[in-house]
Amino acid sequence: MTHPHDPRLHHRPRPHRPGVSFALVNGSAFAVHVLLACSAAELMATRVRGEATVGMLALLVQGSLLVWTAARYDRRADARPAPQEIWEESR
Repeated sequence: MTHPHDPRLHHRPRPHRPGVSFALVNGSAFAVHVLLACSAAELMATRVRGEATVGMLALLVQGSLLVWTAARYDRRADARPAPQEIWEESR
């Protein structure tokens, strides 16, 4: 008895984990923020409008970037079928 050929069954499924680009993007944003906070404190304390400073806006951008990349990788993980689903489809 032969089993129908399904190329998806021949690939070992890799567990979902955030990729290198996820760590690179968020890590570099954090590093830039820390370097600016340490070396250019006057720049980060510059008021933009009202009580908002450049440092607060940079932190807001960094947090938005973190949420956006996390949502992107979460969507990508949901799009992959689980190995059990692939096996059941091939039967």
